[in-house]
Amino acid sequence: MPATEFIDSVGVNIPDHLGANEFLSLAREGMIEEKHLKSFALAEFQSQEAEFTAYGLLLARYPHEVPGGFFSFVAHELVQARHRMVTGLAPALGMSPDEMRRAPRLEPVRRFTEFISWVALHAGAAEAALLARTDFTLWCNSCAALADVLSEAEQIPEAAVAYIEAYRDNPPEVADGVLQVIEYGRTHHEPDDWITRSAVRMEPALRAWWSAVASAG
Repeated sequence: MPATEFIDSVGVNIPDHLGANEFLSLAREGMIEEKHLKSFALAEFQSQEAEFTAYGLLLARYPHEVPGGFFSFVAHELVQARHRMVTGLAPALGMSPDEMRRAPRLEPVRRFTEFISWVALHAGAAEAALLARTDFTLWCNSCAALADVLSEAEQIPEAAVAYIEAYRDNPPEVADGVLQVIEYGRTHHEPDDWITRSAVRMEPALRAWWSAVASAG
């Protein structure tokens, strides 16, 4: 079947995902406090730790220019986000990156990082790329909606809005580039029924992540 059908079969429902986002609901109710922003920043920082390793390992496992270029781009985007975190968001919230590295993880954040690490070790190229595309689609739409709400709230630091706003657009290198990686995977005998097996787990994993961040503190 065409590569686009793998994307369609994941069944990402953006309105449902946003409707279930408890952090976004708090923002819409004007109830976001500094403790929520710190919880978000810490969970994001900790998730990035696993993602750096994951996409670096995927690049090493699939050095061909098609999947390698895709995973290299994702890793670069994550590094850019980490730079924004340590130079913008974390200092604005009075958080030290060294302390963030040692902080305990919320259980859903731990499960998310373990999930990403499993993908790095076991997923095929197409499976991992579709997971990344699903992650970016859900995350960017969530951050776009969140930035719109938080930009109207006077008590929210400008650095927090700027950090979240930077995620607004899903890069075409991910949104569209996944199609080439799916074709690569299928050409190299990646089973069709494996290509979507991790991507379908991303929505519930992120839903639990946002819920934990909203309820922390």
